[in-house]
Amino acid sequence: MFQDARQLPDRSALEADICIVGAGAAGTTLATELIGSGLRVLVIESGGLAYDARTQALHAGVNAGLLYEPLDLCRVRTFGGSTDRRGWGGWCKPLADLDFEYRDWVPLSGWPIAKRDLAPYYRRAFATLSLDPETERLAEADRRRDDVLPLDSRACINEPCPLSPAPHLGEVTRDRLRAAGNVRVLLHANVTQIVTDEDRRTVTHLDVATLTGKTHTITAGRYVLAAGGIENARLMLLSNRGHAEGLGNASGYVGRCFMEHPRYAWGRLSGQHLAPLLRRYDPGTVVGHRRAQAAADRRAPLFGASLALSAEAQRTERLLGARTWLVPVSGGGDRAGGVEFKELVFWLKKRRLPSDLGRRCGAILRDLPNAAAAAGAHLMAKLRPAAQWQFITVLEQEPDPHSRITLDRSRDALGLQRVRLDWRIGELTRKTLRRTREIFCTELRSAGFDCTIAGPRGEGSNQDEEAPRWVWHHMGTTRMAADPKNGVVDAQCRVHGIANLYVAGSSVFPTVGNDMPTLTVVALAHRLADHLQGLFGRVPSKQYLPENERLRPAVAEGPLGV
Repeated sequence: MFQDARQLPDRSALEADICIVGAGAAGTTLATELIGSGLRVLVIESGGLAYDARTQALHAGVNAGLLYEPLDLCRVRTFGGSTDRRGWGGWCKPLADLDFEYRDWVPLSGWPIAKRDLAPYYRRAFATLSLDPETERLAEADRRRDDVLPLDSRACINEPCPLSPAPHLGEVTRDRLRAAGNVRVLLHANVTQIVTDEDRRTVTHLDVATLTGKTHTITAGRYVLAAGGIENARLMLLSNRGHAEGLGNASGYVGRCFMEHPRYAWGRLSGQHLAPLLRRYDPGTVVGHRRAQAAADRRAPLFGASLALSAEAQRTERLLGARTWLVPVSGGGDRAGGVEFKELVFWLKKRRLPSDLGRRCGAILRDLPNAAAAAGAHLMAKLRPAAQWQFITVLEQEPDPHSRITLDRSRDALGLQRVRLDWRIGELTRKTLRRTREIFCTELRSAGFDCTIAGPRGEGSNQDEEAPRWVWHHMGTTRMAADPKNGVVDAQCRVHGIANLYVAGSSVFPTVGNDMPTLTVVALAHRLADHLQGLFGRVPSKQYLPENERLRPAVAEGPLGV
């Protein structure tokens, strides 16, 4: 059942067994898994079924660190969240075994769970995202196809990237949730405060408001924050009645270790004969193939291809993960004007107008020749095979407590403090970029390809001088850790020290792999759904027994302070 919070009588009191805050990838998966469980499930979503500019503006914030996308642009505040057509593209890659492990060269690395613990949930996640549950196995065969670069070596491997044929979870799940007798979806409802009892160990209720001025109260047995990698932490920081540092923040880690996947354009791969080998390394071409498959109603798994650092190379050279696309470019490659032009076209195709349009247009006008060359190369690639290809490398970022979100003094339409993002990139990320360029070019040259490591400013320029771009992934701000001193949630995604509050989504990632978090978000949501049902006695499970309800002692102050 769907309801509009604006249509309820003012100061309504709602009750549920499980309350889920947010209807994006994590929230819709959780809610769908709980259909028919016998539990009363209430999903709270800030947006509606259609995009609304006033609601979207609640995402706006302040960027205080590296240049970053306006925060109201890189998430979608509607039912389905960023899996809406204005958001996620559908790429579905699981994390690697190494991504879960402790790495002595990566600070704060190591998940409290292993890849094998998520394996059955990855299979369920593939099915949720309309892919064959055995897609991970099928990807291994895809590595050996004839139309990939012959570069599988000890250092550089071909890494298949599955693409969902139906990535818009709001559309996929809407009818099922509407018909579910035990699930209620409340639209246009914004959580303004998470309220606890006096000892701050149990959430008693949520305060909710609408943009029309109504307020409501929601009481549940268990609460799950599934509002996104920034909003989860923001809600906890805002919930500071009686605890100025924010809810669940005894360790000081709420909002810290914000991670993205920094994206760099560099180098050139040249040759008239390359197009047949590189089509699957161009994400735009692969997405076009998905549209063709959909039109033909063919459901076979569709894989893009990318180059990645092997686990052996990461261990031997003490590097982070890195993955690289190849895209057609003009002879000079894409620089400032070309990059801004392409990203502006990207957003316009998604029917969204960037709030920093003036900055983008200024950058295009200041570098008009490159913007024109980028536009020409894009059009020519559709008419004839490209002869120049540029590397687009997406990097894992190491956790850094100084890369963080805090609360700004400015306030949104609900009177809540906006987010202030201070995104930072560490030296290990930069080192990984430098070695990735060298390793990939060495491998390609050895295989007979014409490869250069030219930076955006020309041959011999230092790519590290260029500011990174991004891929709109928000991770790490409520990190998972076995020890309450080192994170925010435990291995079951329960907030340390609070009996009935959980967090779902990429904000719980301790480390983030080399790209594509959505599949892992969905897998973790399946796992959390099983765990929650086990707590209520609905799903007997040998693997996930009900947690010990006795709480660990609250930590007075973590090593970071507050």
